[in-house]
Amino acid sequence: MATHQMPPVMRLLTALTLLTAFGSATAFAEEAAPLTLKADAALTFDSNLFRLPSGKDPALVLGKSSASERIAVTSLGLNFSSTLSLQKLDLAVSLVDSQYQTFDYLNNLSYNYNAALHWGLTPSMYGNFTSSRKETANSFSDYLGLQQSNLRTETNTRLDAIYEIDGQWRISGGVSHFNQANQQALVAGGDYSTNSADLGLGYVAGTGTSLTFSQKTVQGDYLNRALSAAGFYDNAFNQAVSDLRLHWVLINNTSADFYLSYIAQNHPNYQERNFSGVNSGASLNWLLTGKSALTLAQSREFSSYATANSNYSQTDRFTIGPTLQISPKSLLRLRHEWARTNFLGAPPTGVAPSQRSDITRDTALSYYWQAEQRLSISAALQNASRASNQTGLTPLDYESNQLTISAQYSY
Repeated sequence: MATHQMPPVMRLLTALTLLTAFGSATAFAEEAAPLTLKADAALTFDSNLFRLPSGKDPALVLGKSSASERIAVTSLGLNFSSTLSLQKLDLAVSLVDSQYQTFDYLNNLSYNYNAALHWGLTPSMYGNFTSSRKETANSFSDYLGLQQSNLRTETNTRLDAIYEIDGQWRISGGVSHFNQANQQALVAGGDYSTNSADLGLGYVAGTGTSLTFSQKTVQGDYLNRALSAAGFYDNAFNQAVSDLRLHWVLINNTSADFYLSYIAQNHPNYQERNFSGVNSGASLNWLLTGKSALTLAQSREFSSYATANSNYSQTDRFTIGPTLQISPKSLLRLRHEWARTNFLGAPPTGVAPSQRSDITRDTALSYYWQAEQRLSISAALQNASRASNQTGLTPLDYESNQLTISAQYSY
């Protein structure tokens, strides 16, 4: 049987077998080899792939009796790392093959990469030049095209520099370019690109506690969007972001993080779409014992959400995550996230302002096992749901359960 005709699980086992054999044959190689090859595989069972509301007949919208799906994802990655004096180069490239058992029109093969040059002129003047590409499937929670694939591709390039004035005070700055493109059009969160520049001042104490302030300007363009006087849809935007962050190192490896970030987004043609707000957040990483830890986090975020009856969204989020080290090679982690999103700022389109408010809950229990030096295995059980005060074209209310089993082998 040809390899491409094998079931996804068999292809994974074949790949892992070949990698294990090759790794054994090259066991004499130096441990510090700069080149690493990784094989990953994951099998996910999703009870509600298309995030349909309860009571909705899948046959009416999908032509199938069920919205459940089994997804097999296999990937091969190549990592390279090399250091020369004050310069360090890190490269990571991967091919990801996603196969859907029932809805095979969603099958896709994507490639991702991360490249980083950590440069240094002197020990007190250094920085990074990074570039990345990530391709993922858009969630069906807000996407109406259930009969076609919709991948999202994000690329990001950044150059930054840090100058340590006296070992504690430092100046930082950077420029970056970001691009987001979708296979299919989305109601909100569509294609756009940005060019940004930032300048900051920071203080780092000997304990590791740090305080930084930065000012950032962003010039953005909405791609594939024409100016629309009827809907007040602009084709460009500008942002100004003032950001203050505190990283506070406490006793026993416990730390806390706080931030305040004022964001103002303006539009050159339709000021009716302008909005502003203060993003804020706090998190605590608490080491309870030598084998257990707890993470608590709270945040409020404003972001663009341009529709006929809203300009932006406000999301309040709370997260709790305990971790337990069961043994030197195994770890158990629980994470629960609760969020409320309100859709605000209606433009004068003649459409009634949105009163939409969503509550989402996401709970995941994960187990990690380092079976051997090169092989790790994990399993995760997840429940996700959303409840909204509105109904409409988009199926706002949903609940789904996921079970994922994965393995990673590297040499």
